[in-house]
Amino acid sequence: MALLALALSLFPRPAHAEIAAWMVFEAGSGEVIDQHEAFRRWYPASLTKLMTAYVAFSAIKQGRITLKSPVMVSAHAAAQPPSKMGLKAGSTLSLDAALKVMLVKSANDISVAVAETIGGSQAGFADVMNKTARELGMRDTHFVNPHGLPASNHYSSVHDMALLSRALLRDFPQYKRLYGYTGVQYGKRLLRSANREYLRRVRGANGLKTGYVCNSGYNVAVSATRGGRTMVAIVFGAASGLERAAKASALIEKGFDGGGLFKSHPKLDSLKRPSSVKGLPRDGYCRRNAKPKLEKLMADYAGSAPMRAANSGLPGVRTAFARESGRTRAAGIATSRADTKIPRTRDKKVDWGVVMDRLIGAQRRSDNLVRITLAIDPNAKRAVPLSAPSADDASKNVADAFGIVMPPRGKPDSRPATQPADTSAVPVIVTLPMRASDGTPTPRPAPR
Repeated sequence: MALLALALSLFPRPAHAEIAAWMVFEAGSGEVIDQHEAFRRWYPASLTKLMTAYVAFSAIKQGRITLKSPVMVSAHAAAQPPSKMGLKAGSTLSLDAALKVMLVKSANDISVAVAETIGGSQAGFADVMNKTARELGMRDTHFVNPHGLPASNHYSSVHDMALLSRALLRDFPQYKRLYGYTGVQYGKRLLRSANREYLRRVRGANGLKTGYVCNSGYNVAVSATRGGRTMVAIVFGAASGLERAAKASALIEKGFDGGGLFKSHPKLDSLKRPSSVKGLPRDGYCRRNAKPKLEKLMADYAGSAPMRAANSGLPGVRTAFARESGRTRAAGIATSRADTKIPRTRDKKVDWGVVMDRLIGAQRRSDNLVRITLAIDPNAKRAVPLSAPSADDASKNVADAFGIVMPPRGKPDSRPATQPADTSAVPVIVTLPMRASDGTPTPRPAPR
């Protein structure tokens, strides 16, 4: 025991940090109901794939690709680490199937395949992502890859992800169904969404995207629609998947609650940016930030007024109004903190079903699965990829992130005199090698 006490004193358990940043806003009006550190730069992890989807939807709108167009998995795409679909290099699937796997399963290999198909190269696609981010007003965002694998120059903010989420719902509402699937069926395999508990338990849940890498913690963008109003919540830096889901659910309920009667709210587009914002977290965020104890989660979320309203079935009314009118008691909403106690089964084990009911909400629907195949329409339009990136673009950051020396991209008139410029030549597509010069694989730990 003495040795154990000494070990604990020398290697103390990491402390639990509060969630880094969050926001909840109404998609239609852009009213920000609540926010914390919304402009802080953070690693977006797989929320990056929301921008990959936005660029893909834009390419469809421009007629450069269709949902039936084939997407080929290159050797570089196949080499990406999990989370992944695991197709072999040379495999093809439709863009429709690729988007479903990318957004539901968060497949990194398919994200790269989509990027290479539309952008001509991963670096070229990253350029389009950054250009699009600037057009949407995302001042604190820079992308170097289409999936969110760790890179020092790959970052965003809650505010910017809110702008992107709103743009997706506003500009491409026809694809909203893609965020709401709890899993993808492919042959005998079931690829589950990390957002499935939120989708099952929150009234009117539309979903958007989850994300995780060690340096970011657990991130999420979620949405829900009730009575014609859509609320969107963004969470960065939760310490566990359960804390992420509980916080997101509580924020959605707070959004529909209104954050207080007759209270005015700032607009997302005009939210004042501080003169200085916090920088990116140090490496190893997940190792420094311990998962919260269940007792703390129950105390923070299970007894909250928004969660009591969520479990009541009252359709989007303000909690204060419900309580004043007596409907809270009529609906059987708990008004004490008794719900914060950890529920146990008869054999004294934690009853996780009841825990989820209290932290996220009672289960309201079964799984919403979508089936895909690798079948390709032989008459489908082939993608018209973008040209290779220009010499002054930001795609060099892809090379910086993976430690790769990419060849310089010279202008046509800068070629050696013995090799005259060929104005009819097609642009050179630079493919990132699977391994760096020292033999180490280029991918990094996967976001989920």
